[in-house]
Amino acid sequence: MNMKKSKFNCSLKKQIIAQSILWAIAMLSVAIFDKKEFVVLILILLSYMSLYVFRNHHIGKELSDAVEEYESK
Repeated sequence: MNMKKSKFNCSLKKQIIAQSILWAIAMLSVAIFDKKEFVVLILILLSYMSLYVFRNHHIGKELSDAVEEYESK
């Protein structure tokens, strides 16, 4: 299976692994920490990081697809 790379030179497999690690940390932080304020802060931070990685991957894919389409013309 040929996996395309995003503009940050990361394959889809690496993106999935990064997302899995971020959400595993989020679940563990809820189970480990007692202070709700700290847990909410960590969850917000991790969700932002996850969305940032996801967004950049898809924008990079759209740009590389547009470049490939232009070059094929």
